[in-house]
Amino acid sequence: MSRATERIGRAGEYAVASFLSLQSDTVHILPHGSHADIIFEINDTMYKCQVKTAAIKKMCHKTHKRVNWCFDMRRGANTKKRDYKKGMVDLYAFCCLEYNTIIFKIFENDKRTKITFKDCLMKNINSKESFYKAITLLDN
Repeated sequence: MSRATERIGRAGEYAVASFLSLQSDTVHILPHGSHADIIFEINDTMYKCQVKTAAIKKMCHKTHKRVNWCFDMRRGANTKKRDYKKGMVDLYAFCCLEYNTIIFKIFENDKRTKITFKDCLMKNINSKESFYKAITLLDN
């Protein structure tokens, strides 16, 4: 992984940690190589969060405008087992640095390796609503 890519990923982790620090008194960024990037506590429950930062901006070949944001959901290229297993991560935080927005999704062991969000969704998402919706789904 290039230093620029690592820098983008780390910036996303800090952006998510900053957001979470407004929701929780306990937020910790974990060392590189851990299963999760951030652990935090909400309502006396600890959660493990994996941050994915926008890296691929798919463009429409006709209009040359951004049509969606694509995130690779796998673990880093330097790990032998690239997929996450149940218990390693509770939720994903998909961070878009350009719009300063975050979409939270609960971890589902469904073998997807990528997820894509339309540009209009990423631009207009209410990160706080997304976060509490994901936490509510985890608690049920």
